[in-house]
Amino acid sequence: MTAYAERDEVAYTRFTARRSRLLGEKGGGFQRSFLTAAKDRQAFIDFMDREVPAEDGDRPPAFDGAMTEQSFKDMTVDQEEAVHELWKEAPPRTACRVSFWAETTIQHLKDGVIEEAFWLAANGGRTESGEERIDRALAEKGEKSVDDCVRTILRRMSGLPSARGNRSVFVDPPFARAWWRERLVNRVANRDGAESKDNLSNVVRRSQTYWENLMAMIVSRGSVFGSMVAQDAFVNGLARNFRADPQSPLKNTEMLKTALRRFSNVAAARELGVLTFAEIGEIVKTLLAELSRSHVAQEE
Repeated sequence: MTAYAERDEVAYTRFTARRSRLLGEKGGGFQRSFLTAAKDRQAFIDFMDREVPAEDGDRPPAFDGAMTEQSFKDMTVDQEEAVHELWKEAPPRTACRVSFWAETTIQHLKDGVIEEAFWLAANGGRTESGEERIDRALAEKGEKSVDDCVRTILRRMSGLPSARGNRSVFVDPPFARAWWRERLVNRVANRDGAESKDNLSNVVRRSQTYWENLMAMIVSRGSVFGSMVAQDAFVNGLARNFRADPQSPLKNTEMLKTALRRFSNVAAARELGVLTFAEIGEIVKTLLAELSRSHVAQEE
């Protein structure tokens, strides 16, 4: 069984913990040193190698597509598909670890695929680059901008469960997000009677917030949605709903949250794990149709 290269898991967890030297003092000297290092690719690599050593293991093939700061932050569908294809052999137990994605991101910095470490600091829209954001944070006297910028870099590099919960590793790092999105799309698409990959892709890539809520279903509610069949049937039901109604209210994140709550209630009352994909699909179809009708009635 392949053992993939990672950062030392214990050291990395300690490095990114709430009360760590890095996050324990907002706006402090260590945070400022971290941001200063991020302004230079090699300085940042040296900083991370010094603070959190890498462990031996096989490296997955390097992503060799052209990247910009924007396309790294928000990968295209083609890029996300390529990431998963390259690294599809990595087991989920590896792909859910921040130490793996930290090492993967740092290796791509070393290779120059990620051209600048300050790309990791880019946040929000296109109006401010990562470098500009770091400069602004370091120039301000307050502590919040520095701390926010540090946390963004950690989220982009690996995920930050200590601050964002377990879903962070599935949602925040561009490489990890790409891998998990495409894995889910492929898993559902391979089931009999499933929607097309394009239709499924429309669901998982609806928006960052939409994806985060889907991941919350899978990661945070394991006791209810622990069955992969139930998870897949729910995502497939959304794809079917989107295809049938391009203006579906289920495309709204708040409506998705309502649907997840309703499905949670159904799952708590029935043992979905013993049902087939098609059987759960019918339950989801009915539930989503009722929500859509209810929403339309309220709007009228």
